[in-house]
Amino acid sequence: MNTLIAATDGQKVILISGRKAKATIQYRNKQLAHLSAKQSKHQKHSRRWKRLQRRKYCLLDKSKRQVRDLCHKATHQVAEAFPGALCYVGEPFNDAAQRARRTQAQTISQTCTRKIIQQLDYKTVGAVVIDEAYSSQTCPVCGRRSRHGRMYRCPHCGTTSPRDAVGATNILSLGVHGEMLPGRSLPEQVKYLRPWRSSSGGHPACSSA
Repeated sequence: MNTLIAATDGQKVILISGRKAKATIQYRNKQLAHLSAKQSKHQKHSRRWKRLQRRKYCLLDKSKRQVRDLCHKATHQVAEAFPGALCYVGEPFNDAAQRARRTQAQTISQTCTRKIIQQLDYKTVGAVVIDEAYSSQTCPVCGRRSRHGRMYRCPHCGTTSPRDAVGATNILSLGVHGEMLPGRSLPEQVKYLRPWRSSSGGHPACSSA
């Protein structure tokens, strides 16, 4: 979840950082575990137990507001960058996510994906959810599949780009054409943003991952 949203219209790509949302979720989980461990040492429904329970509710409410605010600002940036766009959104919690390590799967499952889809649907022309299987592993240029880290470097044709940009480009192709067509070029303009900043300008169609 280093990238909260990756969006492209085929001409440019914006990558919105998800580090703050990830840190918020991880901190919440750590504090909840700490409070639960404290509660286990006290009798249920005792005064001290209830005090700890209130702290848990306050923590959950605060983290929920923080994540919701980050989602709102991130989707606002997408709407500003691509005004009047129909968004094709990849469904992230797939088999690959389910095979991830426990801490990674927990973070993936607790992301604000549903909030993002709802807000994109409201702030743009609409949000269409599609299967994103292998979208970040398939080269848009040669069409061959390979695994990569955060930076995508195709061993067959030499294409190099951020992996999230590759995924967004393939999702756009899936949404428009129904398949990941080879022979395409990746957008040359890649812009990195944070959810508390805004960008403007844009084109009439985009995809997000």
